[in-house]
Amino acid sequence: MLFTDWTGLCGLALVWMLLVLRVYMSRREHSKPLLVVAAAFCVVMLPVAGLSLAGWLRGMVGDLSITSVLLLATALYTRLRQAAVFTPVVLWNARERHSLLMFLSVCALLLYPFALGIGPLDPYRSGFGSMAFIVLLAALAFWAVLRNRILLPLAIALALLAWSVDWYESSNIWDYLIDAPLAMYALAAMLKLLWINVRRGKRA
Repeated sequence: MLFTDWTGLCGLALVWMLLVLRVYMSRREHSKPLLVVAAAFCVVMLPVAGLSLAGWLRGMVGDLSITSVLLLATALYTRLRQAAVFTPVVLWNARERHSLLMFLSVCALLLYPFALGIGPLDPYRSGFGSMAFIVLLAALAFWAVLRNRILLPLAIALALLAWSVDWYESSNIWDYLIDAPLAMYALAAMLKLLWINVRRGKRA
């Protein structure tokens, strides 16, 4: 198995591992969640008739972006940590999550409508090593650091690092920053937040 295939499958395995852990921790009594997660990883990566559960999901959505892998990995860590200390664990506060979701929402609105042929622009082309695009991302990450944000610059840095070493088969930076499921999640989260703010404004 190629390195790119292995890492792509591992990213999709995180989805199954989180799902299994969520179901397992919904029980009143649970022990050894790390063992359950390790077993789930082995099961979803084990090929049956030439295709594993991770491979089946990969065939549907493709490789997840580095940003998605980062969010899934941190979500898995917080759930395991919560199971160990028996108290809620928050790794990223609301400001951190809001900054990243806002960035991803803007990326989704810039990328996917034009990729579907709406308008003459093609932002996806800028992901093939455009120096201006890389500088823009670096400037955004630096601005976020100055505003005491960690999650957004971390996601950008990891995506650029993975792209620079050809972590995936794709040679486009966009594929390391965002994917379709993450784009839909970010847009849905921002719309939900907007709706909550509108309702609060009406009540006030």
